[in-house]
Amino acid sequence: MDGNAFLIEELSSNDVSESELSEFKETQPLKVLDIIAPDDCKPTSSTNICGSGSGSDAVPLRKHSESSTVIGGEGEAALIKRFVSGEVEFPDCYTKLEPGEEEEYDVDKFELEAQEQQKYITDVEQSTSPQASAKRDNDYAVMEHKTVDTDLSEPNWRSRTESIGSSTGPSTPRRRTVLNAALQGLMGEANLSFARGQIDIAEKICLEIIRQNPLAPEPFFTLAEIYETRNTEKHLYFLTLAAHLNPHDRDLWIRISELHIAQGNLQRARIFYTKAIKAMPRDYDLRLRKARLLELMNETQRAMLTYLKMLPHVPRSESELCLTTAKNVAHHFHGISKHAIALEAMESAYQICGDRFTLEDLNLYMDLLIFNKGYAKVLRCLRARTSLELETEQERNLELIFFCVIPDDFVPDFRAKLCVSLIHLHAHHLLGYLIQNVHEHIPLTDDRLDLYIDIAEALMQEHKYAEAIELLRPITDGDTIECPAFVWLRQAECLRNLNRTNEAIESYTRVVELAPFCYEAKFTLSALLKQQGRHLEAVKALEQSGECDGQPLNARLLYERCVMLQQIGEIDEFLEVGYVLLARHSIKLRNRDEMFAAANGGSFYNAEGLKVILQMRNITEDTDKALQEYLKIPQENSDLTIQDEFRLFLELIRVAYEQRKFSCIERICFGMVTTKRFTAYHIELERIIILACYFNDNCAIAFSYLRELISKSPHNIALWNLLSLLVQKGQDLRYHRYVRRLVQRHPTERQLRIFLAHYHLFCCSYKYALNIYVPLFKEQQTPILAFCIAVIFNQLSLQRKVLRKTAAVAQSIAFAQKYATLRAGVEWKVGSTIVGTVAEAPSSQKETNVSCSAVEQEICYNFGRIYQQAGLVHLAVEYYERGLAAQHPLIDEHEEYLGLRQEIAYNLHLIYKAAGNLRKARQYLYEYCVV
Repeated sequence: MDGNAFLIEELSSNDVSESELSEFKETQPLKVLDIIAPDDCKPTSSTNICGSGSGSDAVPLRKHSESSTVIGGEGEAALIKRFVSGEVEFPDCYTKLEPGEEEEYDVDKFELEAQEQQKYITDVEQSTSPQASAKRDNDYAVMEHKTVDTDLSEPNWRSRTESIGSSTGPSTPRRRTVLNAALQGLMGEANLSFARGQIDIAEKICLEIIRQNPLAPEPFFTLAEIYETRNTEKHLYFLTLAAHLNPHDRDLWIRISELHIAQGNLQRARIFYTKAIKAMPRDYDLRLRKARLLELMNETQRAMLTYLKMLPHVPRSESELCLTTAKNVAHHFHGISKHAIALEAMESAYQICGDRFTLEDLNLYMDLLIFNKGYAKVLRCLRARTSLELETEQERNLELIFFCVIPDDFVPDFRAKLCVSLIHLHAHHLLGYLIQNVHEHIPLTDDRLDLYIDIAEALMQEHKYAEAIELLRPITDGDTIECPAFVWLRQAECLRNLNRTNEAIESYTRVVELAPFCYEAKFTLSALLKQQGRHLEAVKALEQSGECDGQPLNARLLYERCVMLQQIGEIDEFLEVGYVLLARHSIKLRNRDEMFAAANGGSFYNAEGLKVILQMRNITEDTDKALQEYLKIPQENSDLTIQDEFRLFLELIRVAYEQRKFSCIERICFGMVTTKRFTAYHIELERIIILACYFNDNCAIAFSYLRELISKSPHNIALWNLLSLLVQKGQDLRYHRYVRRLVQRHPTERQLRIFLAHYHLFCCSYKYALNIYVPLFKEQQTPILAFCIAVIFNQLSLQRKVLRKTAAVAQSIAFAQKYATLRAGVEWKVGSTIVGTVAEAPSSQKETNVSCSAVEQEICYNFGRIYQQAGLVHLAVEYYERGLAAQHPLIDEHEEYLGLRQEIAYNLHLIYKAAGNLRKARQYLYEYCVV
């Protein structure tokens, strides 16, 4: 037997007392049309549940689009049966909102809709043609007709989508399931048994009714009453099911919400208030309860939007509640610059209880109207609530205003708003009267200064700069109050637009004095001064006090100042200000030790190295926090990009290099590498900082960065050339150890072995160099290797303790001959006669082998050096003279880089001078070496 079935026993009439027997009524047996198993229940099934009598009493299963919740493919009825039977837990789908049921809380969307509404109303009101008026009246008539038909007469346009009459869509309230006659009788028996205290019988009857019709709310409500004092959890579950199956019961939703609030389940209570609002959207009390709950949950934004939706439904009898709520909502959204939503709140309150608005309320309402450009509404409000006299072309249209009469007892705030509205409505023929009226009736005090500024800004927006100056002049020139900076700024803008440059410069200067952080005023002042050719004053106008006292710096201001300093030729200040700009987010290094720590083995940005710098400055506690404070990047309201700053960096480097300020280059580079801001350019910056350190004789730091680059690309010849420059200038033993380690890691790398041999040659370790050069030369014969071997033997022949000096000279000349052959591509012969040289080559070979003639001067010079050092000066003179006579178009074109005439002439001068032929020596100097 099913656990949910109700057992009916057959009793004899003799076993029942007459009093109890009289309470029973004879009923017809139940006729089962169809029995639906839980597994057969589908969300789209239209099979009827059991009923009595004809098929008209049968209840169809509704689809999911009509609020039928589907869990795991089972129908709603089957799900309820399984819960009642205890097979499943209480489904969460009955305590959650279905998609599309939650109210909208997007503030930006509300703002956009409110702006569109205000724009539409303004456009309709400003239409003055007869056709437009006819169309407007027709639209009003259609709207009123629709309002009557659909019973949507709310004053708020958004709430018209929240009606009970809608019959389509997922948010349509469900129709309550009606019990047939037999089940209604059983329901009466259950209620009667519960009233008598026969709780078990009442529960069994309710379970039987649920088994036959699980979509009826009555048995669940009775079960909830049964478990109210016995089981609070089940009481709440059955009450929730009763409300779900009868969603129009407002009091039931409120009761469930209050129970959840009492248990501390505020989120669940909010959900049930939302369900109640969907069922009765015009009940303001529901939204009021929900808004207060949201405030209790600290969801102020949602609470204010809920109050906003409540306002159109508040009756006139609750005018005090409506006005207080509207002001709170308006103040909230006005404070976060959502003026359209704030105006909507006050607009709703004005339509319901406008007669209860005080002067303060009217002032707030008109402020919001001006923010949303509802100037015609401001005039209507003033004309309706004050004794203002306006003569217009039409009573309803305020576009064309002939004249107005402002009473003497007009409130100053209202007088200012009237002037602003008339100015924006293009009543320019009244400007003289309005300005005079303001001077006469609004006293010039500190608390009334904003009213003058509001009117002046309205005049400036309408390009009435002369009138605005006329309004502001008594403030700037008078001594009644101390004129603040923003008044001077408004006057300066008006003067600039009127091309009164000198007066504008004076006003902008006053602004900068009173407000040093008004950067826009500094930009404009500098531009005006530059326009007049006063460049030094223009540069001074861009100075910032923060450069000295640690105040926040404006990046764009510094950048423009750099550009102007370079234009006027102030190079030193240009470099200094550029460094301040680029290094504003990095640690300022104080000495060489801190530079070593910042380099930290050649890394671009390394937090560990920066922590070491802080420890060197005796900042040992919480270095991470201290580092964050040092490198904290403040919010900058400038449009200066990283690309702009990097272009400025390259310009600073170029100018500093031209001025030979290598220490400045190094300082700027370290300002760039100690911040994460320029990580996108770290490869270019590392190459630049290597050269900067090299030129500033700081080869140790340059080597730290260079070896990191070499480890990433060991085949890059340019990096090895940089290392060669460092070796020639620096005196560090790390070079030899570093190269030897690289050779061990890459034993087949020819360039590494050549570099190591060059290093030994540079350090005068000739035997070590020779042990590397000779195997390399045997592997591949190249001119450079032959020449290096020749140089080594030549140097060995000059040493004192050489046993076979002549053999060394012979070996040197032999390898020099090999070098000449490989270099020129023809056979060279040692001696007074050179066989097969480029000079004696056939004409056809001269035309085809251009490189031979181009290198002849180099070969002759090197042979001359070898013979000169070996003491064979007569041979050296012969080669030197042939080198001077060698000519080639390539050498003539690039004499500065390829020519060797000055070196050859100087060596000849030394030879003739040592021989005592001073005239000949002087001749070579005067002919080739005198600049």
